[in-house]
Amino acid sequence: MAADHPPPERLYAVNDLATRFYASRLTTSKKATPYLHSHGISDTTDPAGPWRIGYAPKRWTELASHLQRAGFTTDEVTAAGLGFIHRTSGQLLDRFRDRLMFPITDDRNRVVGFTGRDLSGHADAKWMNSPDTSLYHKREVLFGLGQQLAHRPAGIGDPVVFVVEGAADVLAMHRMAAAHYAIPETQPVYAVAPCGTNLTHEQLNLLQRALPGAHLVLAFDGDGGGRRAAERAYPIAARWPGQLSGVRLPKGQDPADILADMGPIRAMSEIVGAIQPLAQLQLTNKISGLFESRRITDPVRFVDDRLTAYHAIAELFIDAPHATRAMAEAASEQLGLDATDVVRGVVEAWEARTDSPSGLDPPPPPDPPPTSHTVSSPPPSDDEPPTPAANANAAPITVSASARSRGGRTTHTAAMSTRHDPRTGISVWALADGIGRHREATTAAEMAADIAATVTLRSSPATGLHAARAAVNAIYDGVHHSQAGDASLLVVSAYPASDSRHGVRFEIAWAGDCRAYTINAGQLAQVTADHTAARKRRDQGEHTSHGVIADTLLTSSVRAGDISICPVDDGPILLCNSSLHKAIPPDQLGAELAGMSDAQASANRIINAIGSHHPGNPAVLLIHARSAPPSLVTTTGATRKTTHTATGSAAALAKTSFVTSLSAEPAPAATSGMSSGTPGWSPSLPLPPRSSPRRP
Repeated sequence: MAADHPPPERLYAVNDLATRFYASRLTTSKKATPYLHSHGISDTTDPAGPWRIGYAPKRWTELASHLQRAGFTTDEVTAAGLGFIHRTSGQLLDRFRDRLMFPITDDRNRVVGFTGRDLSGHADAKWMNSPDTSLYHKREVLFGLGQQLAHRPAGIGDPVVFVVEGAADVLAMHRMAAAHYAIPETQPVYAVAPCGTNLTHEQLNLLQRALPGAHLVLAFDGDGGGRRAAERAYPIAARWPGQLSGVRLPKGQDPADILADMGPIRAMSEIVGAIQPLAQLQLTNKISGLFESRRITDPVRFVDDRLTAYHAIAELFIDAPHATRAMAEAASEQLGLDATDVVRGVVEAWEARTDSPSGLDPPPPPDPPPTSHTVSSPPPSDDEPPTPAANANAAPITVSASARSRGGRTTHTAAMSTRHDPRTGISVWALADGIGRHREATTAAEMAADIAATVTLRSSPATGLHAARAAVNAIYDGVHHSQAGDASLLVVSAYPASDSRHGVRFEIAWAGDCRAYTINAGQLAQVTADHTAARKRRDQGEHTSHGVIADTLLTSSVRAGDISICPVDDGPILLCNSSLHKAIPPDQLGAELAGMSDAQASANRIINAIGSHHPGNPAVLLIHARSAPPSLVTTTGATRKTTHTATGSAAALAKTSFVTSLSAEPAPAATSGMSSGTPGWSPSLPLPPRSSPRRP
């Protein structure tokens, strides 16, 4: 092997010897102990403990000489990042001098590098890290993870991982958590820190492999730098598959400062009490940035300021639908607006941002201009999630059209929303039917349809419906049921499927009594099952007659109850609310669906057949594969697939997709978690009492 590429085992060995050397010199420094004490971590210096903290002496060659006497070569010392060759004298010199040393280990707890805190007061950088080596790549390593995997914290349940800014903060959080290990039912707490870099995709993947199912909490310093670090980390952290939170620390303080000021018990209570959804923390940061940059000055007076703010924060509500209420309250406090107005403004901002008018597929993009040469596309980045192959310039694989009637009502309680992603070829439709005739029914329906469609485009219909449930429940938390809105909701996704007869496959999720129909063996077939008391009694073998109150009494809605799912192989599909399917005979619906050649004309005929004096708000949405207009194909197929019920958390519902639904055995119901949103985390700590927010 070449001299400049020592084998890995030699680099691990030289790093381990350097760690022991630094640890043996810790007591020789008069500044190390005061620093550790001022940060509340003086009891972490036990040589037999997991951290192996040390001190790099002031002189230029102490470590280098020690390593060479032990038999390590100059190439091995420099390849490990522990020394460098002076450009004039050619002498091997120590890289770290007069610094408090914290070993960085990999996930097998082998030392791969170091991070050092200057104690001289004269260095240009307070913290210095090892350079990248064949063992140490700063984008792929987290300080503290390897030590804690080798000495796992006590506790039960899923772990909680605090991501902090520096090594001293990791030790501070570890000491706080250790003070609570004796408390029953406390979750295991880990703390990690990036070293010399922002949080990266590689580091997030490392955490996911090492601690799957963990609750991730970003706890950066409470100053401008900490806020900027949180803003940079958010796009990366937002991809975390589990629960995701953030902590707004007091201004000018980090976890080590809080520990030194309060002691471990009170410090942990202070930090836990400040935990909030990470999207909410990002929201307050964004609004603060808008004010500081003067992009907005007075949202109460100026419409443009309100619109600017709504557009800036809209996506954050989609990232954390379970926190809609808390985020709306936080935004309303900063902007000086009513929380309900904030939510409505955010929904409108999403509609404008996605440019997705209700009911229609987005028009196909124009043909690209001809080019005289071909430019090859670069390979996909490792940072980008894989997506199904799709031609961004191709027309959507489906055709859809909608129509609705206000009927005899002054308010329209039916809402429809459509989303399309040209990169993946996926299209989504959501139909919500407000329960009741008051304005809040309209609000609930519009919010449910928009949020469900937006979230489904990134995940699955069941997850989209779950997100809408969390958001609607959050808005009406604490509101008397007579003043709260609710709705039935049905969501459909269309996925490109090369193995399907018409190149498309559909998946449906619903709660309530909106219906989906298809054509099966030439006949109208209802895909969904109404979530009504009458249907439930009939499923249980009880005799019921149609037309009784039980036919209209819902057992499920966007706010509560079962969420059902079902795949549909080919289509076509007709979606409608209860006002429509109660007003139009099935044979008429079947004739329009099976004979459809112009989707919009068919949708208009269905609505016109009801008339303008119907007491409800009839709404219909028609969908078919672009390659298979129903009037030109014979739609036949197997018996309708069995529906599945899922009432679990968003993470559990995300797994309920085509793969499980189309398997030979019915997919088991997902029952973990809460149906109304992801529960928050709180260890068994004496937290300060906090009053529950109420809707203004």
